[in-house]
Amino acid sequence: MTPGGWALRAVIVLGPFLALVSATPEGFAPPVWLAVLVVLASVVFAYLPEQYVGSAAMVLVVGWWSVDVRGAMPLAVVVASGALLASHLAATLAAYGPRELQPDRALVLRWLRRGVLVWLVAPLLWLTIDVQSGHTTPASYWVAGLAVALVVAVTAATLYPTSLDAGT
Repeated sequence: MTPGGWALRAVIVLGPFLALVSATPEGFAPPVWLAVLVVLASVVFAYLPEQYVGSAAMVLVVGWWSVDVRGAMPLAVVVASGALLASHLAATLAAYGPRELQPDRALVLRWLRRGVLVWLVAPLLWLTIDVQSGHTTPASYWVAGLAVALVVAVTAATLYPTSLDAGT
């Protein structure tokens, strides 16, 4: 495997684990058995990036966040969202070809730009929620997040169209 392929697989493995443990400094520590399960699922995800096993690793992380962290909004959600997004994008890039293929620099940069644009929703939403704490209901967080995500997705698609959008 090429160095670029190894780097993508490292991001695939580390992303869900980092997302899981990112809230530990703020008092939300996952159980060890869950961390081991997430790492195992992430390793399989790195080996088979085009398979649905990656969804299992991410669902475990998001499930733990929704059960253990609940209505709290620690700053770690910004880190966790970035880690999950990075893992997903690395898997997308790794799935583009065989393991022996070096990831294309232009393709990596394109997905990196798209990922940064999508990730910008997290700090903006966290800041909005932090400023409005005590004034809104948790249901409005989801509505605001979906609205911001929609705007970012349309902006990203407009700024960085694919070759399918161009008709080539």
